[in-house]
Amino acid sequence: MERDEHDHGTDILERAGYDLRTASHAVVGDPHGGTRRLTGADRPLAVVTLDDRHVEPAALVPEFASVLARGHDALFVVPDVDALAAVVEVLDRPHCLAAEDEDRCRTFYDGPDRVPLANGHYALAPAGELVWRERDPPEAGDGDRTGSDRKQVVLEDGTEVLARFDDVDALACPPADAFPLSYERGGDKTFHVYDRWGSELGRFGTIKAMREHAFEPVAMPLVPEHIFDDGSLVTSWAAVVDGETTVHTADGTREA
Repeated sequence: MERDEHDHGTDILERAGYDLRTASHAVVGDPHGGTRRLTGADRPLAVVTLDDRHVEPAALVPEFASVLARGHDALFVVPDVDALAAVVEVLDRPHCLAAEDEDRCRTFYDGPDRVPLANGHYALAPAGELVWRERDPPEAGDGDRTGSDRKQVVLEDGTEVLARFDDVDALACPPADAFPLSYERGGDKTFHVYDRWGSELGRFGTIKAMREHAFEPVAMPLVPEHIFDDGSLVTSWAAVVDGETTVHTADGTREA
């Protein structure tokens, strides 16, 4: 198999005894009886080289999901220890979540996509510290109980709730009035901003201009069960700094 002799991820796989091949332009190692496995599964291990731009959750989590969907585990090769710390923070417990509290309410990372609305617009909010998280639903009277223990999902700015949904599945295509604001790109190639009731508030030539007027597009949260269909968030990843041989996993470190 032809490869760049400086490809550190390939060197790590070779040192650990994987059989190398290429698949979808990626280097993949197949484990066998003598392989010192770098992840907790017997799945093939694909090399994923990241630069500083791709260690943020909005890029890292979808890339991880894409690798797992191809039937591989992921060996992330990162440029330095700061990038390694960023990757491990996202992938380690609570595994692709920003946080999880003692009530198992989760705080989500923002994804790369925006929230599409049922009327063709996209969700918008006043600029602020926007965070998607789960909350236990308010206590219902006995006559209102449904038997569901699913968490509500809220978009918060500090202590203010800007949008609330019965569960994460309700984010698939919410109604326009679920958010305080929305926007669309009109036939005139400008971005039209609307309030909850459909009244137009302004037009802007670019998203940057919209943000300069304190309007922020709402990111779709990265909800693990919506993204991952295969593999294990716990055992299906490893990470190593370019030029080093210490491999980091959810179970600790090991030498390749």
